[in-house]
Formats: sequence, structure tokens, C-alpha cells
Amino acid sequence: MAERQSERKQRRILEEAERLFLSLGLRATSVDEIAEAAGVSKVTLYKYYGSKEDLFVECVRRITNRHYAELEAAIAAEATAAMKLASVFRHNIQSRSRYQPAFVRDMMGIPHIWERVRVFREAKATALITSILEEGVATGELRDMDLGHTTRLIMSFGDIVPRLYPYEDEREAERFLQSLYDFLTGAVTYR
Repeated sequence: MAERQSERKQRRILEEAERLFLSLGLRATSVDEIAEAAGVSKVTLYKYYGSKEDLFVECVRRITNRHYAELEAAIAAEATAAMKLASVFRHNIQSRSRYQPAFVRDMMGIPHIWERVRVFREAKATALITSILEEGVATGELRDMDLGHTTRLIMSFGDIVPRLYPYEDEREAERFLQSLYDFLTGAVTYR
């Protein structure tokens, strides 16, 4: 079935908003810029999305869905739970290059935005991490642990990281994430 005109407009709005948000962040992107890039009026944009923040959150959902689809494909090829966990962490570090610091800072650093986004992102991450930990404990590869508590502890870093994350220094940000992932890996393995 052919895409209807309203569906095309909505898709263009999302695609252009995502492109602009990824390169400039939420704060530095105007509704006028998004509407112009999408070839629609501001009225049309607001018809589909009640606010620029609503549009940003929807873009983050799309980005998150793609991120987790890629991540699940990457870990499917891994033979062990430890390798899957390492693949998750490696994928997160490698995918950082797609996101400008302004985008990450606006997503994680604006409390009311982060609260809306965190819920969605956390649900995806919790399911993935729990399944990897379950597999590792079941095979004896990972230490015996309370899966619910351990998953919640790992996920709690999602609340802590925005306060500690070095947004402006790319090298330091990568070293920071690598240190975090090394710490988390050590906490669940026998090494």
C-alpha cells in the first residue's frame, strides 16, 4: 500500500528532526529549522508533535530502537555470556561516535527530558542485561547473583552517569565509559 501524504509528512518530520537533533542537540535546534528541513509548516509539525520536546523524545525512541536492534544482532553471534556483555559495552562505546556531545548532554542532562527517555531506554537495557546475566549464571560462567538486584544495580548507572559523564572531552568520555564497563564486567565475572 502506498504511503499516504500525512504519513510521508510525519516521516520527513521525524527524519529531519533526528538529523538536526543528532548534530545540534535539543536546545540548539529550532522548530523553524525542523519544519523548513522537512518541508512542512510549524502548524503541521505541531499537529503531529505537541512540542519540540515531544518530537525529541520520539526521535530518541527511534534511535534507541535501532541501537538495540543492532546490539541484539551483535550479541547473537557471541558464544558466551561474558562475550555478550563485552559486546554490549563495546557496541555502546563504538556507537558514541554517532552522537554529538550536545545531543547526549541534552538527552541525559535535562532532568525532565531524561526522565521521559530513561524509562524507555531502561526497559530495553534491563531486558537485554537480565537475559545475558541469566544465561551466564545458568551456564556457571558468571558468579551466582540475585539477577533482579544486579540488573537494577547495573541500570542505576543510568541515573549516575549523566552527573559524572565528561560531555566535552571525547577521549575522557571514552576512557570514562571503558572504566565503567571494566568495573561492571569485573563485578559479575569470576576474574
